[in-house]
Amino acid sequence: MEMNKNRKKEISNSQASSAVPEGFSLALAIADCLPVLFFSINSAILASRFDNTLFRVGIALVIIAGAFKAGWKFAIALLHKDLPFLSRQMRFVMPAGFLLVLVSLMVDHNEWSFGAVAGHMVHMPSLIFFLCGAAGLVMMTWLARSQDRRNAKANWIEQIVNSISQFCIMIGILL
Repeated sequence: MEMNKNRKKEISNSQASSAVPEGFSLALAIADCLPVLFFSINSAILASRFDNTLFRVGIALVIIAGAFKAGWKFAIALLHKDLPFLSRQMRFVMPAGFLLVLVSLMVDHNEWSFGAVAGHMVHMPSLIFFLCGAAGLVMMTWLARSQDRRNAKANWIEQIVNSISQFCIMIGILL
């Protein structure tokens, strides 16, 4: 009898995790597009300054991962369907993209200057925007590890922090 109770709990937990998350609105899905848009602008600017195919492929993977994650929220909001692969792919595709970016920077280290990049980043007022962006990314890491990805309120917090972070980085790059 105890075994049946445990099995029922497992089935119930499994069904709960595959249920459509509540509170995911069209507004949240649109908000999830903002960091992808800002990151895309940042990446286009950087890719125009660092002509490297591996860099561009890495950036494309990061953007695709973000777009698919936003697509997951659109599917929930508009279709009332949970398409987990749209969300789960992010933990593989995005790190692979960033890894390619790092590899491209190491492979073609003669094509860019660390001193020039650092000089731009510490120049005022860019420094303020880069520090705010970096603080937001640290906060995003903490939120991603500590919040329930299926909780709408947690997603709103993450998207606001991520949008502000990416926007600050964009302003820092543009200055």
